[in-house]
Amino acid sequence: MDDTATGFRLGEAGFFPWGTRFDAVVPGAEGTVYARRTLPCAEAYGFATCSAEPSAPRPDRPVLTVTYALAATATPARELLAPLVMRLGSPQTIQRDELSPHASSPDHVVLYATWKTAEGIPIGLSLYGAARTTEFGDSAGALYLSWDDPEAAAAPWIDEWHAANGEVARAAQSPGSIERFSVGYDARASDAHDPLRIANRCLNAPELLDTPRSIALGLGDRGFALWSDAAGARWHLSTSACTIVLGERETSRVRVASVEPARGGGFSSIDIGSWWARDAWNSRAFEAAVRALERVPGLTIERSSGHDV
Repeated sequence: MDDTATGFRLGEAGFFPWGTRFDAVVPGAEGTVYARRTLPCAEAYGFATCSAEPSAPRPDRPVLTVTYALAATATPARELLAPLVMRLGSPQTIQRDELSPHASSPDHVVLYATWKTAEGIPIGLSLYGAARTTEFGDSAGALYLSWDDPEAAAAPWIDEWHAANGEVARAAQSPGSIERFSVGYDARASDAHDPLRIANRCLNAPELLDTPRSIALGLGDRGFALWSDAAGARWHLSTSACTIVLGERETSRVRVASVEPARGGGFSSIDIGSWWARDAWNSRAFEAAVRALERVPGLTIERSSGHDV
């Protein structure tokens, strides 16, 4: 497993360096959400395997994890742990559940162990209580390989993200129009104090930009604003921490939900890409915000309703 520091293997498809985009591994993959694909793979790192599943935050971002389905053979599954111990040493963590009443079920994990190589690559092993049927054959467990360096993975998009923030900051210096809305639910970004905030946004939600201070003032924890640049050509939606530029590939579809009280209290929501806001059901503030969004060129408003069961 010496080459795990530099990349991952996918059977006959060969070796891929860390940093390879998912859509280069799986040509034709599209979209802006979490991407994964199960591919046939007969061998990986000395183990007989059924398949390999690379995954990435989205198709146009690097593969960060590969999961190999370990083939069920005549060798007892518990003996799959020994080769990894010989190569990697004792696991950093190990959990056993072999005495569970479900220990003979293919849906039950009887052993889970993790390591981290000297180069910082996380490796995990799950063993099932019985062989699990998969599309590519019976599997005794799974071997996980990850690239745990989000800053390196995000590096190709950092400059682009900062440039987009610069454009928003310039537009906020003299906004042409601004409407503010107050809601009953906290609208703060959960990543505000995350040291990997920028890397994670570049990987998972590059449309989420930082809100300029002049726009954030007055919004507090439960407010958001719809505003334009001086020319009225570019429109933005901002909480005190997160801003999106409306009308772009990931921010042209506005999903509006009105969920009536039932067992739960109900709620109203607006979701655009990874940006969101929540309020109570039948919120007047939300209706006013949706009417304002309907006037923004290039947006598609999609409404849904239901009951909070």
